[in-house]
Amino acid sequence: MAEITENGKRAIKLIFTDFLASYNSYSIKDKLGLSNAGSLKLLRRLSEKSLLISQKMGNAIFYKPNLKSEYLIKLLELIFLDQGSASSFVKGWIYDLRPLALHTKAILLYGSILKKGKEAKDVDVCIILKKSEDYNLLQKAIKEMNEKNRLKVHSLYLTEKDFEKKLKEKDKPLLDIVKSCIVVHGQELFVDALKNAQNAELFGTPKTLEVKHVQSK
Repeated sequence: MAEITENGKRAIKLIFTDFLASYNSYSIKDKLGLSNAGSLKLLRRLSEKSLLISQKMGNAIFYKPNLKSEYLIKLLELIFLDQGSASSFVKGWIYDLRPLALHTKAILLYGSILKKGKEAKDVDVCIILKKSEDYNLLQKAIKEMNEKNRLKVHSLYLTEKDFEKKLKEKDKPLLDIVKSCIVVHGQELFVDALKNAQNAELFGTPKTLEVKHVQSK
């Protein structure tokens, strides 16, 4: 399969993580910094490669990730593994958080640090536990980190089961996290949990799609 462009990866990541929304070429163009013609061409190419599936509503065509594509799932894992666009300050925190991977299934870095960098007031982290018994050990490790650093780590702890359950329940705070976070550790679990949540969305109770800027395209 042909290489996917950076804009293609950004589009796939956005459509995958913001899965309650429905994106067409018009609604996604500003988020990608493209013209409407450019976004239309991009989405069509991704659909032709079977990475996205399309659905026509009226005169508009909307796109969702093709969750049956093994290539797409592996590509998503690589997309979330790539942290090259993060600032050097954020990369420093990624480095500091990685030792916690030994006792976690996933670590998500989110919040103001990703936008404000050094101007942030704290460091928000969502930790997916391997087992509940690891909570005290992780709390101790984070306490030691907080004693050494100006910015303090604020942690949200979830089990893998609770993480997936909250996604399926459309928990807004967690949905906001997954749309913007950096996956420090546990890319495979992260992608799998979002995939399962979207399968539940597709095959659960029928509902009307949330449509953003429905226009003829």
